[in-house]
Amino acid sequence: MNRSAGDVIILAEARAKPGKEAELARALSEAAGPTRQQPGCVAFSLWQRPDLPATIMGFERWASEADHQRHLRGAHIEKLMQRMADILAWAPRIVAYRVLDE
Repeated sequence: MNRSAGDVIILAEARAKPGKEAELARALSEAAGPTRQQPGCVAFSLWQRPDLPATIMGFERWASEADHQRHLRGAHIEKLMQRMADILAWAPRIVAYRVLDE
């Protein structure tokens, strides 16, 4: 899929409870494959902070806001959210951006 200035960028940060770091990484990694296969997914990657391994950042790029909203309603995301209820130290921080310049 081609990138465009109308794409939506999502940065999502999640922090695991102490001792749940590997569980968080596994849960997010398992959701990554189905997410990448969804219509409108331009890019999806996960990043872990070396200085704070309990924190994982997700970078998402969607062709439109409608594609992102459809993703959020997907069965694999619903399953992920239920699974993370016991893993996360607090609610994930999710921020959306629009591309200004590339």
